[in-house]
Amino acid sequence: MSMNGVIVRLTESDLAWLRNYTPGRTDQSDDESGVRPSGDRTEAWFSADNPNAYELEEAFAGVHFLLTGSHSGGDGPPSFVANAAYGESVPYDLGFGPGRVFESPAVGAIADSIESLSAKAVRQRLESDELRSLHPFAQRPLEDDDKEWLLAVLQGLMTFMRRAATDGVPVLVAVV
Repeated sequence: MSMNGVIVRLTESDLAWLRNYTPGRTDQSDDESGVRPSGDRTEAWFSADNPNAYELEEAFAGVHFLLTGSHSGGDGPPSFVANAAYGESVPYDLGFGPGRVFESPAVGAIADSIESLSAKAVRQRLESDELRSLHPFAQRPLEDDDKEWLLAVLQGLMTFMRRAATDGVPVLVAVV
């Protein structure tokens, strides 16, 4: 089974719902629309045609490495993709553990950190042996097409996060 990273722009109602979610209940209250099955809300977030979601696909480990130079750790805003200790964990299990949410100020700091990443640092990380050991490259050679794909995903992530920061919305980071 492969793991895919997804980042979702949230409404304040979505954020409140995530924070108040009670594991084990089949439906959750939503102040604005009564009772909704939890699956309806989350399925909409992760649907392929959701313009408010950015799919990192299987690139999430590689993108995290390009941002931080580390497999899953790192500090502060650049580590937001895969560092489970960064961000506010929510009680809803989205596939491979709980998601993490970031409110608008943190989203702005994340966007700034991505934009301030130097091209030199990214180039060095693209050529590192550590990147070659990460999924999905561990079982095959890391080709130039893979590097271009990672760079395209990183560029898309930068654009997505800057738009979220400009719009002042929180985001959810999940591995599904």
